[in-house]
Amino acid sequence: MGRQHNNALLLVLQAAVITTTMVVAAFFQQFPSVRTSRVCDIKTSALHSRTLDRRSCVTTLILGTNALLLPNISCADVTDTSCQIITLPLEPASGGTFCVRCTVFGISDNSFQVYRTIVDTGSPYLVLPFAGNGSGRRRRFTQVKDDDALLLSPSDYQSTSEIYGAVTGQIDWKLASYSFRDPRLQIRQYSSQEITSAGVLGVLDEALTNEATGGGTIQPYGLLGLIQNSNPDADRTRFPDPRPTFFEQECIVVENDVGSGRTETKRIKSFCMNAPLQELSFSTESLIQDQSNSMQLFDLRTYGDFVDHYAVKVKSISFDGLELSTKGIKRPIVAVFDSGLTGCLLIRPFWDFVQKYYTDNTTDTRDFRSVSIAVKEVGGAVCNIKSSFEDDQRLFYVNSIDLDWFDDEATAPYVIILGQTFLSQGSLTIDMDQRLATFQ
Repeated sequence: MGRQHNNALLLVLQAAVITTTMVVAAFFQQFPSVRTSRVCDIKTSALHSRTLDRRSCVTTLILGTNALLLPNISCADVTDTSCQIITLPLEPASGGTFCVRCTVFGISDNSFQVYRTIVDTGSPYLVLPFAGNGSGRRRRFTQVKDDDALLLSPSDYQSTSEIYGAVTGQIDWKLASYSFRDPRLQIRQYSSQEITSAGVLGVLDEALTNEATGGGTIQPYGLLGLIQNSNPDADRTRFPDPRPTFFEQECIVVENDVGSGRTETKRIKSFCMNAPLQELSFSTESLIQDQSNSMQLFDLRTYGDFVDHYAVKVKSISFDGLELSTKGIKRPIVAVFDSGLTGCLLIRPFWDFVQKYYTDNTTDTRDFRSVSIAVKEVGGAVCNIKSSFEDDQRLFYVNSIDLDWFDDEATAPYVIILGQTFLSQGSLTIDMDQRLATFQ
């Protein structure tokens, strides 16, 4: 009889656990990123100045339950015990890209808004879409004023004129508190290790919003730029003074001794964007364990590029199965990884060269249906990256683009930009400190 009673009690407890888990899961499905601004958990909330309201306390308690969070995933074969890794879920976004949820807090009445930010390895900043004041557009996952605009504090940085794709527009630079699903991700003061309550982000005008994020029927996307470094020596007649990049302001908070409440901040040194698993990982140590299988990053800033694009030198390249002969080409060919792009773009001088090469000096424009590149790895092997219209009719295209990255176009590298038609096939890992990349 006692055994039956125990079994019945066990079943009740199991049902309670399952029910609780389902409730929390439903909460995260509806509000996957909403939580208090900069509040880690109950033990570390003293680090932050924001007063905990009822919403913050509930969210903090839920996010402080590690078993119900995304698991603290350790990268494969990473043996460094000091390595701290945070993994965020990726969601499908426009044009084959992926996004993560980012909660941005306003300056009054506990206002906040959850943005879907496209993960963009081709830009350096966290930027939000055009607010659309007075448009009447209602948005999900918001608590904003009646004018449907989230009020943000001005920053010390003036508005700048920026180019996204082929469109020139304005970015206003604001100061705001923002957070992601994992509470260990924190804002740190620019050029400091101190935790702060707000960071610098950009707000796109309407033209840049449509060009850079593809708009959106419910809410336009923001951009989460993952380029860490700007070029302090860039030509200031062509480029504005750099603003703090996302990675320059973000850190991972680590608890020194479990249960002690003592924490320290660690800089993010490496990230991995895994498209098949739909995961974005940030790490305090390198995520590349075997450097011999990695590609050395090529620094385009030496040619005047305003940021440190993630580029690699191309060993060989083929269009429609025909390899382009590099004999007589005195400038390097480099490939840039850009997860905010759908297809494939060739910088104008390279496009003109390729068209002339493949169309036998005629005035015809060839529509390419496949691209394949080979990049030499540190250990001597070759990494092959390819895509084609046959394999990816939804995302594949090859087009030209006019860029003003370089001081002298006559001597600058030929650039091919690889978007999601390539990157969606595998996992892109960048080690920003060692300047290495892998694509597997």
